[in-house]
Amino acid sequence: MNVRFAERGTLREVNAYRATESAAAGRSPVTFDLSSNELALPPLPTALAVIEEGLTRLARYPDPTARALTEEIAGHLRLRADEVAVGPGSAGVLQQILLALCGEGDEVVYAWPGFDAYPLLVAISGATGVHVPLTSSGEHDLDGIRAAVGARTRVVILCSPHNPTGTVIDRDRLHRFLHALPDHVVTVLDEAYVEFDRGGDPPGTPEVMRAHGNTVVLRTFSKAYGLAGLRVGYAAGPRQVISTVRKTALPFGVTHIAEQAAILSLHSAAELRERLAAVTAAREELTAALRQLGLPVLPSRANFVWLPLPSAAESLARTAATAGVRVRACPGYGVRISVGEAEAHRALLTALGGAARGNWF
Repeated sequence: MNVRFAERGTLREVNAYRATESAAAGRSPVTFDLSSNELALPPLPTALAVIEEGLTRLARYPDPTARALTEEIAGHLRLRADEVAVGPGSAGVLQQILLALCGEGDEVVYAWPGFDAYPLLVAISGATGVHVPLTSSGEHDLDGIRAAVGARTRVVILCSPHNPTGTVIDRDRLHRFLHALPDHVVTVLDEAYVEFDRGGDPPGTPEVMRAHGNTVVLRTFSKAYGLAGLRVGYAAGPRQVISTVRKTALPFGVTHIAEQAAILSLHSAAELRERLAAVTAAREELTAALRQLGLPVLPSRANFVWLPLPSAAESLARTAATAGVRVRACPGYGVRISVGEAEAHRALLTALGGAARGNWF
């Protein structure tokens, strides 16, 4: 049947999130998935108990404002509750931000390669994405991003530690960059992996918010806290921006279980530090082993590593798949490998070690 409808122009050039990857998923059996930066550990022990208890409340809607979690996060960051917005993961909150601030004819500037949901989320808002290539060392080209900002720019997205390279933005350079932006631009600082960089959940008001009024900090409970399956993240920023962001929220977007698990996770600093130490040690071991194979690996401050292999990204991913290990190939750029179980690392390294790597460089 022929159905006629008017598709939003910005959506014509993008696919549903990971649609092509899902279509190909059944071709190779996957024993270990190192493609999504998930933790190879369960949620923090303190949070597990409340998750089990919450199952009895599944017939009831959650609080549409997630008030308890909002207030906990605000207290944690030493902010007012009206400076915090929560949603279904940091990607969900980012979508709220873009819908609140952008529309047709607007532009959003971000580094590329980057989080592969950015182009889709920008397109959903009706805006146009402007990509600025990373430097040869996998870092943000802040001068290039500033040059790309114009009258139509509404949002700049910075990701630190960066996904997929694991690099961080130097604080002094970040402050100089934010100071140079025009007043009509809001910067979203995506800190989904910040706990891995700083060795624990960073307390207190994010430094950039004190110094720059047009900055929104984006964080998640999916990564360091191991709650990816519950979908809960948050943004902190100026109350005028946050008030608008809340208007674009999906009703009942944060479940009661997710809210309670996130609250308990915020109070589990000792458990978190122990977990982060284990992930850091595994990351350094994986980095050293890959380098012993002669593969280039950038220093990472997240729970993944990046191999800048622009001509061999897909080939390396196929080699990993023969061992039942899924990694994230970014064709034309490189490969991202999440830190996982020791067994997954061994299977991956064995497969890569036995491959003909002469044409990878």
